[in-house]
Amino acid sequence: MSLPISSQPSRSELFYDLVLIGAFLSFGVDFGKSPNWESALVLALKLILIMWAWEQTALFFNRFGDPFAARFSGRLLPTALRFAFLLQLVAVLGVSLLETSETKLSALNGLLGYGAAAMVLAVGLIYELGARWQPRLADLAHERRNASIVGAILFIASGLSPQPWGGALWIVAIVAIFVMNFGPSLPKTIERFPLNREHLSERLGLFVLILIGDVFVKTVVTVHEDSVQEAHLLQLAFVAVISWTLWTMYDREVMSRVTPTGAPLLRAWMLWHYLFAITLLICSVGLVWYIAPNPNYQLGDAIAMVASGGVGVAIALIALMRLTAGAPGARAAAARIGLIAAVAIVIGLLAWLATPSDWRVGVGTLSVALVVLNFWAFRNDPRPASAD
Repeated sequence: MSLPISSQPSRSELFYDLVLIGAFLSFGVDFGKSPNWESALVLALKLILIMWAWEQTALFFNRFGDPFAARFSGRLLPTALRFAFLLQLVAVLGVSLLETSETKLSALNGLLGYGAAAMVLAVGLIYELGARWQPRLADLAHERRNASIVGAILFIASGLSPQPWGGALWIVAIVAIFVMNFGPSLPKTIERFPLNREHLSERLGLFVLILIGDVFVKTVVTVHEDSVQEAHLLQLAFVAVISWTLWTMYDREVMSRVTPTGAPLLRAWMLWHYLFAITLLICSVGLVWYIAPNPNYQLGDAIAMVASGGVGVAIALIALMRLTAGAPGARAAAARIGLIAAVAIVIGLLAWLATPSDWRVGVGTLSVALVVLNFWAFRNDPRPASAD
């Protein structure tokens, strides 16, 4: 049975994205409790694994269809698939919650290893059931299932092993599942099982929209905490402007354009999205501290590079997405976006290094600069997005 795949993500996909982004944002909270490089590495590894799980489900819906559709109610295989997706969501939430009190490399074993194994086994179960639901895609499903089994074995081994072997096996497991899913076999996989490019672009775009929106929501929620003594409306307005500008740039330069066709370009395009999500979470930490500094950590003006500099890196990644996707005018557009990214990073540097300095003024300056430069980039784009 071959199912027509709509270019518009389904309601069940949107619900799934909301749940996963909730898990994503918890990493920003955990990093805010312990802002150091070791904590950042551990949280980044957990985030990469969860993003891999999200990507596997997004690709499942893209090729196999939506088992949550009303027309499949009461049927055995779609019902089993729904249960498998539920198991995966529970595993994702488990990985996001485990070992949050001690974000150190030593945490990458024990329960966290078992939680990661449960997550990848849930993905394997989804694809095993998918092979039975859509037999024409059985070869693809078995490849994804086998990668999940290999990853699960390595994660279980990391849970059983003492440090530093537990942490090393955790990282090896992540590398293994990525290589098996997106390594040398990817061109052949795309040729045999083409993607619905419009659906993938819409799914990623909505995911980014929700993530950027939640970054702002996180700052608003923080204001209502008892520990926050004072917050100015103008500061929240600056954060809102930065969030809105990031979304409008992504919407125009990435979501409204073509997606890459070749496997190498598609692989790079997805990598930029991985880094973009991680960068946004780092930015959220800086912007929350802009609204409500944590009295337990005296980072001073260095936080300017977490907020303003992080925004600049996120914009630079949008430029790389635009360049990787190609289409006429991509190089010129990427150059314009790159200039905006450079200005944001310079503002962060000046707010960090100037003496005396006020990095909060730097964030305000950044918001104004982004409005002006985004308008400039829009006016200087000779080719509308729809023309691609």
